[in-house]
Amino acid sequence: MKARLAAVLIMVAGCGGGNKKPQEPTPTPGDMGATEGAATDTEVAEVKQEPPPPPPPPPDTGGYKLVAPGELQWAPLSPDGTGPEMAVVHGNPQEGAAAFFLRIPPGAKAGPHTHSADYQAVVVAGSHKHWLAGGAKKAKPLDAGSHWFQPGGQAHDDQCVGAEPCILFIVSDGKFDFTADPKAKAPKAGKYKLSARKALKWTPLDPAQPDGMKMAVVHGDPKAGAFGMLLELPPGANAGLHSHTGDYHAVILSGAPAHWLPHEQGEGEAVAPGTYWWQPGGYDHGDRCTGDAPCVAFVWETAAMDFIPAGTKPAAAPAE
Repeated sequence: MKARLAAVLIMVAGCGGGNKKPQEPTPTPGDMGATEGAATDTEVAEVKQEPPPPPPPPPDTGGYKLVAPGELQWAPLSPDGTGPEMAVVHGNPQEGAAAFFLRIPPGAKAGPHTHSADYQAVVVAGSHKHWLAGGAKKAKPLDAGSHWFQPGGQAHDDQCVGAEPCILFIVSDGKFDFTADPKAKAPKAGKYKLSARKALKWTPLDPAQPDGMKMAVVHGDPKAGAFGMLLELPPGANAGLHSHTGDYHAVILSGAPAHWLPHEQGEGEAVAPGTYWWQPGGYDHGDRCTGDAPCVAFVWETAAMDFIPAGTKPAAAPAE
């Protein structure tokens, strides 16, 4: 009897008996992926990246614009696509005051005509003639830098002479229209004025520096208000950062000047003749002349001449 009881006990012990801990179920492949691949809240926060800060706003330049000769957008004036072409750089000549370039084919002649608004023009390239009606025989070719002021309503004529196209830069006080007047009689000169480049009178901007910057006034009075001039910078001249009260147009006639704004690196890159810029008044800018030749530009200022070094305030107007 004892022998049987011992055998039973041995068999129960060998089988683990009723006190053995239940075996946990083996996870399925899907369960393992959910358990082992899940990230904690801390890990998610570490992986999440903040968006980059927005770029800084562009600098305020007041509408400053620089247009290289190769960037001019030329469009024919005639519907048939022949004859002179126009490239507008400021305003809208079909509606009001504007600044633009005209490119005239060699030999082209406009014929006597008028415009409603006053305008002034400077020869940028080529050899051009301009005269009042009836004065064709006395008209002489004008080189680059020659200038004229043409009152509105006054009959005149133009012709591009030579083998190369003539390029003019024009600032019009109003809409630039064209009225042919083939029977026009010679008008009185009135305010009309023509200044040939070779006849210009140059004066130093600073009398104490006769070899420094020079100007030749071609229209208006620099001390009183709006005026036009040719400005010459000797090689190596650097005006530094400064501003003017009035806005101005500038067109490079010769040399390799550089024009730059405060936010631009360095002191600007040299630009080619025919380059135009519009410089708003009250905004700092710099000018210098690179290369070995003088830099000459036509400048039309909308206010009396002044020069305000960067970081200073303009002088107060004198009390009346």
